[in-house]
Amino acid sequence: MNYKLLMDIALLAGEIMLTSGAETYRVEDTMCRILRISNLERTEAFVTTTGIFATLDDISIDAITLVKRVSIRSTNLNLIYLVNDISRKLCNDEIDWVTAYQELKNINRKEHYPDILIWIMTVATSAFFSVVLGGDWKDCAISAVNGLFIVLWMMIAKKTEMSQFIVNMMASVLIAINTMIYVNFTGNHANNEIIIAGSIMPMVPGVAITNAVRDTLQGDYMSGATRAMEAFLIAASIAVGIGVGLALYSNGIGGSLL
Repeated sequence: MNYKLLMDIALLAGEIMLTSGAETYRVEDTMCRILRISNLERTEAFVTTTGIFATLDDISIDAITLVKRVSIRSTNLNLIYLVNDISRKLCNDEIDWVTAYQELKNINRKEHYPDILIWIMTVATSAFFSVVLGGDWKDCAISAVNGLFIVLWMMIAKKTEMSQFIVNMMASVLIAINTMIYVNFTGNHANNEIIIAGSIMPMVPGVAITNAVRDTLQGDYMSGATRAMEAFLIAASIAVGIGVGLALYSNGIGGSLL
């Protein structure tokens, strides 16, 4: 049996799931199920938010251990579903190892959501959340403009590989300044909080918070703490950006924060 191929299958499946936003315990479970197909004595998978470790060992073979560093993470539930589907078929002997590996490679090459779709949804999220929070159509329009600032910094980050924390902070600065210009121009100070809250929604680390809780509840305290820290830093960068933007507007242009 080609145990090296089985190890490559498990590692690639884990990599795709982890980079697509899956919880670490779910990645470990999928990898272990794949590795157990070997019927070897020792099948282990250990996953953190930035790395994957897997081992196959038995008295009849030399130990096989692979390590994979993961530095890029996003959210793509469709890829997680596709990997789980291949894993189930493989474990149920519906497909052979070579076919499973080729399908995983095809999934790994699959284009993620198009940038234009992400940008449109970012603007729409900012706009419609302001309505959900109680704003009117004017607030919706300004929030959409604020969403464009997020898109602008997303485009800059893609070209320069800028840190996500810097992107969130700079976008938040522009959101705060633009919002204060609008509310002072119209005199509608009551809605500045609604506009700002709606505008920053695309940057709020909801998935990171959810995964932190789920990993912690599954007993993976290291990954849970790491994801919680990541969520905290993202939230802090947004808060700092909004604060700096309000301060710059108040001190530089003479606007009112009230």
